[in-house]
Amino acid sequence: MQMKLNQWFEFLSIDGNVSDTLREFLPLIEAHIDSILDVLYERLRACTASAQAFRDEDTLARARRSQKEHWLKHVFAGNFDDHYLEAARRIGKAHHQLGVDLRLYMGAYAIVLNELTRIVQEAIPDSRETRLRYMNAVTNVVFMDMGLATYVYYDTMLSHVEEMAHQLNMSLARAGEYRDNETGEHILRMSRMCEAVALSYGKDARWAEMLRVASPLHDVGKIGVPDCILLKPGRLTADELSVMRQHPEIGGDIIPEHPAEVIGMARRIALTHHEKWDGSGYPIGLRGSEIPLEGRIAAICDVFDALISKRPYKPAWSKEEAIGHILASSGTHFDPEVVRSFLTCLPRIDEIQRTYADTDGEGAQPESGAVCC
Repeated sequence: MQMKLNQWFEFLSIDGNVSDTLREFLPLIEAHIDSILDVLYERLRACTASAQAFRDEDTLARARRSQKEHWLKHVFAGNFDDHYLEAARRIGKAHHQLGVDLRLYMGAYAIVLNELTRIVQEAIPDSRETRLRYMNAVTNVVFMDMGLATYVYYDTMLSHVEEMAHQLNMSLARAGEYRDNETGEHILRMSRMCEAVALSYGKDARWAEMLRVASPLHDVGKIGVPDCILLKPGRLTADELSVMRQHPEIGGDIIPEHPAEVIGMARRIALTHHEKWDGSGYPIGLRGSEIPLEGRIAAICDVFDALISKRPYKPAWSKEEAIGHILASSGTHFDPEVVRSFLTCLPRIDEIQRTYADTDGEGAQPESGAVCC
């Protein structure tokens, strides 16, 4: 938001002179602000698209009070500080929550500018230069305020869509986990460990967050594995293991090829989280950096959490045993650089394990067991 504000300053030439001009004419606006608001909200309530949002008198009073304060304290006073940004955020979010059609922003600000033009012409009839100086300043800041409010409106709407998509993503991931007799906590732990390792590796916060969102779908392909194999408590036969090892490709079929980055990442993780650094993994036998980084990170986090968790086919390992296995597998199963990043963020991983521990108490126990496939 701060970068956006600076860009508006530069584009609209909003500088100290503009702020000084606005403060010079602020008493004129203060004297007429209520009449401006009368015209604005009368038009909003007369419009079918906005009447529903402002039908309630209390809602109308709150909106009017908030808008008046915002304009007098910030926009028409030339005060564009952090308080202004917070006020712009609140107004944008409030309009989104009220369901105000975004197209009405343009009309509302046009109404305000028309009223301001009329007031200035009446108050300063003899100096065209003065009128132009003030109207140039007020027009620029009104358009900036409209732009920021619109930005917040869209950002709020996008956040809601992203949250809904994330919840659907987690629901699909849990469908695969529940069939495998695993808890929902496994995918929460695994995804957050992936994010922590990515940050430790040096990836930026946006990439790491995408990895957290995408990684829960790593085992979604298990939906296509028969129960007699997926839920078998003992070791699998060679034929059964061959069927089980089809789940990455099934996951690749379930997750569509799509230009959205996070969906592409989820698909790559599903396809490659069982590949190994030395090329002995499956389903393709990728080697080294041929394996996408997200797949390499998901692999180590998935294995670590599986090792220290009780499963139908094995007891839980201790943390020390699991770390020993990770170290022993560096350069064969796991990317050595990812292993180093994993070890660096062990305190964060411990915190994740505590926060999202299995509710049945079957977390890490100091026992030995078989390594998961």
